[in-house]
Amino acid sequence: MASIQVEKLVKLYTTLAATPSLSSARILNPLNNNIVVQSKWLQRNLELKTNQRFLLDHIFKSGCSEVSSGLPIDITTELMSAMTYDEKFRAVLRQVTIDNSKKEFIEIWDKQHLVKNYDLSALDVHGNVYTDSEFSSFKWSPDNTKLLYIAEKKLPKTEPFYKQKPQDKKDKKDDETIIAGNEYIYKPHWGEQLVGKHRPVIVILDTIAETITALSEIPDDLSPGQVIWTKEQDIIGVAWKHEPRYLGLVACTNRASWIFLLKDGKYQKLSDDGCAVHSPRLNPRGDYLVWIERNVTNLHHYTQRLMLRDLKSEEAKNDVIVDIVQTSNTIKKEKQFYGIYGRLVDRCWSDDEHLFFSTPQKNNIFSYIVNIKTKTIVEVQNENGSLSVLDVKENVVAFLSQSLTQPSCLMVGCFQYPGLGTGDILKLAITTPPNLGLGNFTYEANEYTYDNDDEIKQFNFIYFGPKNEQTKSVPFIIVPHGGPHSNYANTFSLDFSFLTLSGFALVLVNYRGSTGMGAATVKFLEGRVGDVDVKDCITAAEESLKKYPWLDSKRIGLCGGSHGGFLVAHLSGQVPDMFKAVVARNPVIDIAFSFSSSDIPDCRNALTKEEKITYLHDVCAAAIASSYNVLKPGNQTDFTKLFVRMLECSPIVHVDKVKAPTLISIGTSDLRVSCFNGKSWYHRLKTNNVKTKLLVYDDNHQLLSGSAEIDHIINDCIWLLEHLKKDDNAVPKNEE
Repeated sequence: MASIQVEKLVKLYTTLAATPSLSSARILNPLNNNIVVQSKWLQRNLELKTNQRFLLDHIFKSGCSEVSSGLPIDITTELMSAMTYDEKFRAVLRQVTIDNSKKEFIEIWDKQHLVKNYDLSALDVHGNVYTDSEFSSFKWSPDNTKLLYIAEKKLPKTEPFYKQKPQDKKDKKDDETIIAGNEYIYKPHWGEQLVGKHRPVIVILDTIAETITALSEIPDDLSPGQVIWTKEQDIIGVAWKHEPRYLGLVACTNRASWIFLLKDGKYQKLSDDGCAVHSPRLNPRGDYLVWIERNVTNLHHYTQRLMLRDLKSEEAKNDVIVDIVQTSNTIKKEKQFYGIYGRLVDRCWSDDEHLFFSTPQKNNIFSYIVNIKTKTIVEVQNENGSLSVLDVKENVVAFLSQSLTQPSCLMVGCFQYPGLGTGDILKLAITTPPNLGLGNFTYEANEYTYDNDDEIKQFNFIYFGPKNEQTKSVPFIIVPHGGPHSNYANTFSLDFSFLTLSGFALVLVNYRGSTGMGAATVKFLEGRVGDVDVKDCITAAEESLKKYPWLDSKRIGLCGGSHGGFLVAHLSGQVPDMFKAVVARNPVIDIAFSFSSSDIPDCRNALTKEEKITYLHDVCAAAIASSYNVLKPGNQTDFTKLFVRMLECSPIVHVDKVKAPTLISIGTSDLRVSCFNGKSWYHRLKTNNVKTKLLVYDDNHQLLSGSAEIDHIINDCIWLLEHLKKDDNAVPKNEE
């Protein structure tokens, strides 16, 4: 490709990369009868090859009209922060580099200055503080004196069996336990993107007594996280079972776990066995506890239920507020509701009866209000794009508004309590998204229903591209999502904007097995992986050609990662004459190999009674339908059969039919899908004289580090432009 075209692509990427994304917002106490909202944003810094975080303050009149917004304040070194309930103190977890070593500090600020600073490395009570989205917590106690958080448990130090020691031990710590010969013991962790998370422990920092205490009441076979205070200053949280094996937690909501109460030094389960839980939240009065729950199954993501426990009741039974939705339920105003697939924000209650939540629904994200007394659900009215709840305080709600054609926008809604029953909330856009030239493109949701005997006949796909062009003038790309139990929604994406502005139309496929369409749709993919999901992608391509005549049937590309990479590899082998170029990121190529190399090899119900394979999340991990015992020693016949069936539904069996030039990107630190999957595909294609290229990054499954992201996104686009062009070179539309 000509250097001038590459320069245009780089310029386009840098423009898109400068677009900040809204990560969170918090509604503060009124200031002179005005509403104050503090928002946190994330923006790529290409020069530093990192993400920069900044804070914005917004002040509004009570009628939701904006007064002013401050200038951004950089908070990149802040890992977490929290305000006391009365907002007199702010705690900050900060990471800084001192003498080439990273250290963590907890700072306590009042409204005028830094009050206290705790050097966690020097105090040496625990390891690194957890800041991830699965375990982390950073909460002030109701009396505004203690901080509650999760950190790595401090384990006894170890040394070699033989080590010469200094003769003078007077200045050494004699009370510290040191164990010889444990240097090389394997420390299991919680998998992809949670490397180093071995043994989480609950920690309390008492700012009055000046003490840091790691609690020891949680059973040794459990990992605690997501802890919160009760009004009595007891502790509620989530405990995941990590014995006999840690299994990958990111993107997997099926891990056995319990809501627990830690009271008077005693550990007590509040939720039922056989479930996976998250997001414990107390109502403002502190007597109702809600959480999200699902049954532990082989589906790594699934429809969930909203549970409630009345803490003031002596019987204290768990009550289902919103149950698992099999297909869809009709809620207020005759709207269709397809179940809960998301999480609860930190503050989700407007009062002691009404709770806000957001969740994917088909190809969008909707927000809802649920009345815990009547168990009724109402959709928050929204005409454009996806709407996600960020924070709720009394009669004010902070929202994230976005779409494929619009980056993040902070919106604030003000309501009167009668409006909670209708979903009518007055919303004001607080920030103005940058104009990226996407106004000339369109987003359109499409649904397709098969005329056959399948239990689930419907899937959907999103068209994102030009509104109208000359007949057969636009190349387009089929993009199946990963998961497989996830979905595409109408949300902003740098990748998709980059490809569209470079001259492509995109067809984003929510094949059967995707979330957001009811439990029955998610389960339908079991036993049919590499079959119905492939069929749905082909159907989406064919239907798009019928509906959008400007799409060119001779210039169709494929792009996908993880299970999406699995599907584009399948499609290029099963229908080799349909697709002319392929981009595969960390693709699953050989299920049998992935079964033993992934951080999520959990295997249940892999072969049904009809000997159909079950594909689980990114790696197609599997086992026999009736029992996990098939994997025990001595049952060699069924064990062999299992691996044969896994191989049969792998893309590798179709590799000799592939014709399309294929670009493969892999991460050497990928724990979800081993990089050897992509390497094996590359070598087989090379052997078959198929044009191929392999990009190797020192990155994990996401390939989102600064240097990896820019390189693979631009390389992806160059590959597609080169192999989906007509006689003349394709030129990006955005040349500004």
